[in-house]
Amino acid sequence: MTFDFLATVKKQYSTVPVDRDFIRRSKSGREQILWVGCSDSSVEETDALGVPREEIFVHRNLGNIVSNGDLSSESAVEWCLNLLKVKHIIVCGHYDCSLIDKGDGSVLGGWYKNVTKLHALNEDYLRKSDSSLDYECRHRKLEEVYVLAEMDWLKRQENVRKAIEEDGLQIHAFVYDKHTNECFRLVEE
Repeated sequence: MTFDFLATVKKQYSTVPVDRDFIRRSKSGREQILWVGCSDSSVEETDALGVPREEIFVHRNLGNIVSNGDLSSESAVEWCLNLLKVKHIIVCGHYDCSLIDKGDGSVLGGWYKNVTKLHALNEDYLRKSDSSLDYECRHRKLEEVYVLAEMDWLKRQENVRKAIEEDGLQIHAFVYDKHTNECFRLVEE
């Protein structure tokens, strides 16, 4: 399944601080959240959400990528949907992620194939729509757009669609800002 990269780049959304009670603690004390994060992120999932550690299943990889056919990522999603029956999947990127910004796909055997395409389209779109944005703003926008793309890709997967329809699964896009130690939700308009 492929991305509609241009539609992703053009999405309208807002960034909203994540409230510590955004996801309420479960009474069962079992995993209710799959957190997909970046290997080099310094975000503490429990701090961002205010839920106990035992309620979060964490999967980290280079660039919080789930859409590139990686068996580890696919296995984590399957495990969490079918066995743990999580109620939430959070894809959390972070600003200043050098993996997302500089990954060109050549070094890591195509790990970044979608990032590379999205990066080029995002730069082109931002140049045409708002050429006044500086490097940092463009990079932040790229990270946000990429997290939204990963969330969209997840929503199109058959097992995820089924869990959304039958079990009420919710998918969320977050970005973390280590300079302010804040996590933000990306809310589509």
